[in-house]
Amino acid sequence: METMVKKVTAVVLGAGKSKRTRTNVPKVLLDLGGKPLIFYILETLSSIKMIDEIFLVVGHKREKIQQVVYRKFRNVRFVVQPRQNGTAKAVEATKDFLKEKRNLLVICGDTPLIRKDTLKKFINFFFKKDADCAIITALFKEKSDLGKVIRDSSNRIKAIIEKTNIKSRDNEEVNSGIYCFKKNFLFKELSKIKLNKKKREFFLTDIINIFYNKGFKIESFIVDDEEEILGVNTQKNFALVRKIINQRFLEKLMSRGVSIVDPETTFVSFDTKIGINSIVYPFTFIEKNVIIGNNCVVGPFAHIRAHSKIEDNSKVGNFTEINRSVLKKNVRMKHFSYIGDTTVGEAVNIGAGTVIANYDGKRKHNTTIGKRAFIGSGTVIVAPANIGEGAMTGAGSVVTKPVKSNTIVVGVPARVFKRKKSK
Repeated sequence: METMVKKVTAVVLGAGKSKRTRTNVPKVLLDLGGKPLIFYILETLSSIKMIDEIFLVVGHKREKIQQVVYRKFRNVRFVVQPRQNGTAKAVEATKDFLKEKRNLLVICGDTPLIRKDTLKKFINFFFKKDADCAIITALFKEKSDLGKVIRDSSNRIKAIIEKTNIKSRDNEEVNSGIYCFKKNFLFKELSKIKLNKKKREFFLTDIINIFYNKGFKIESFIVDDEEEILGVNTQKNFALVRKIINQRFLEKLMSRGVSIVDPETTFVSFDTKIGINSIVYPFTFIEKNVIIGNNCVVGPFAHIRAHSKIEDNSKVGNFTEINRSVLKKNVRMKHFSYIGDTTVGEAVNIGAGTVIANYDGKRKHNTTIGKRAFIGSGTVIVAPANIGEGAMTGAGSVVTKPVKSNTIVVGVPARVFKRKKSK
């Protein structure tokens, strides 16, 4: 007897026009915590050994989606849905690519919160139950715009009804839009799905009632954490998903010894790295590819922009911005300052109101500030610039020329300060 290999093929739906998010950018490419929305589900699927191949269905602005996805995911195959006329037709578009496949995992590209362990358990559940179709569902404590699961008197799943057609209630079972199917049964019945006259689309959810009427075996896998199945249909959905994913990032940082004073008002990216014993105060925004060392203090009201690094024992305080810059160890930058395209040496003091003028209207320019330099309050450094080790600038100086090590410059424009010789 032939042993069936327990593998599924993933079909990711990402062809929609993003009508409800009202953006020019395809929904699956919206930035979420420093990377495109679609990357979350593709990373999760790529990490599951039971998934043998991943197909991404594209349609609206497909060239852009393919370009972005292909740069990171060479294992993903693309399927074009010529007309964006519903999820049933999106799945149907994959038929010719799946001739040798037996089992499918169908999932929307806008569900970034589903966890790897949940999907693994769900796939195993599908095989254990020998289901013709399995669905991930959840019991929502609050009202939801997800489709409602309808059961018959024997508690069998009978249908899924979109919320456009039924009044929403609290604490009801809802559909995640994540399914496992036996492929042959699915494609045999897909053509029976009728056009929804109101939406002018063919909904994959209608396959459930078709399966039920045929007597096929439908099983539900109910997740405990309803947040996992949240998708992005509107900007309101997106704001909630963004908040949840940010909390996950912060929880990971806190588990590694970082003190986040107020997680509700602190925002980081998927790849933010912060060392132990560091403190991040409220209203701090940290963008992608930022590294912060051990024993650092950041914020409140700080903005650490992409591709910046803050080394051990440095302090970045109130109303500060750092952009594409490196702050070496023991730097003090505690008030009202902007540092851009700059390397700041060890033990430098950046006085309140310091600005690196790194943009001349056409190009960005680099600045270097040497070890133990002291930048006085209100200094403007016009890039490209080089401030030597141990140099000092007077308050309100405008530095337009290189400053040698261990010298003091003052004024507008800044000149070397010469002490008068005593008589």
